[in-house]
Amino acid sequence: MKAVVWKGKYALEYTDLPEPECRPGWVKIKVMAVGLCATDVHIIADKFDAGKPPHVLGHEICGDIVAVGDGCDKSLCGKRVVVETYVGCGTCEFCRTGRKHLCSAGEIGYPPYQGGEAQFVTVPVGCIREIPDSISYDEGAIIEAVACPFGALLNSGFQMGQTVLIQGVGVAGLSFIQAARAAGAGRIFCTARNDVRAAMARKFGAEVIDLRTDDAVAYIQRETGGRGVDLAIDAAGAPATIEQCFQAVVSGGMVMLYGIPSKEAVIPLPVTECILRQIRVCGYTGNEWGWDPLIQLVDRGVISLKEMVSVVMPLSRTSEAVALLESRDPHIVKVVLHPWDDNE
Repeated sequence: MKAVVWKGKYALEYTDLPEPECRPGWVKIKVMAVGLCATDVHIIADKFDAGKPPHVLGHEICGDIVAVGDGCDKSLCGKRVVVETYVGCGTCEFCRTGRKHLCSAGEIGYPPYQGGEAQFVTVPVGCIREIPDSISYDEGAIIEAVACPFGALLNSGFQMGQTVLIQGVGVAGLSFIQAARAAGAGRIFCTARNDVRAAMARKFGAEVIDLRTDDAVAYIQRETGGRGVDLAIDAAGAPATIEQCFQAVVSGGMVMLYGIPSKEAVIPLPVTECILRQIRVCGYTGNEWGWDPLIQLVDRGVISLKEMVSVVMPLSRTSEAVALLESRDPHIVKVVLHPWDDNE
């Protein structure tokens, strides 16, 4: 099969590999589309440590089940699925309490588990989520990118009518906006620096704070009568945006840390302020319970994925796709790769 192998810093090889074997309890998927995640770009650029090369990356996977291992229902063959990537050991305290995303067993797409930047991948049967025909393969390939923010909001205890600030309008920020709208948020504020992303954020239901002309904290204080927001989410991972979250949140509110800073970033935590103002601070990466409700909302048209698929490219052009995401072109939200395109 064709696959892209990460071999080191900015070193990707489009090559032939043996097809993975379908072990007991696992299924084999013909990958029809795979999203290129910003985390993978950071790994390729040596800005984030998630194992050592060589390895096949890719954890935003959509395709068709073509084979099943022993112990799996044979009727699964032919099903259109996406992959909930946390493997889970099935026996630890986290797996046994519905929190396998905290299990140390690892994740599809990171060593030692082969990812979806290949024509075939195998995953545990418990990781598959069937998708309806109303969701295209390209949309399915970015469900994982949306499921993490969506699941994080579910975990946070966010309540209908509450106000929220979302720092950043990348795929995570735009996903948080849609999730907050679906959850019945009172007001949704977000920060942006360019007109393209600002327009998309408004379309999804946010009030945009233009950082070229406004100060985010002053804007929030003005619009909330000096109160602040109930939930401040950092989806940018920058020291300045994280600091502003603490300044913009109401006393007794919550700051959610989602964006991952660079390895070199120094993030000062306002400990005294957190204590005196009783600010809750939490970090989130995913939530296995968010997948099924998210798929239902996408199927019903409540959450839009199609508008976030910006570019589709053959798998053989993965290096170009990485450069495209690193260019920070505001028109590019998500890049989806096709392992089976004829022009490869």
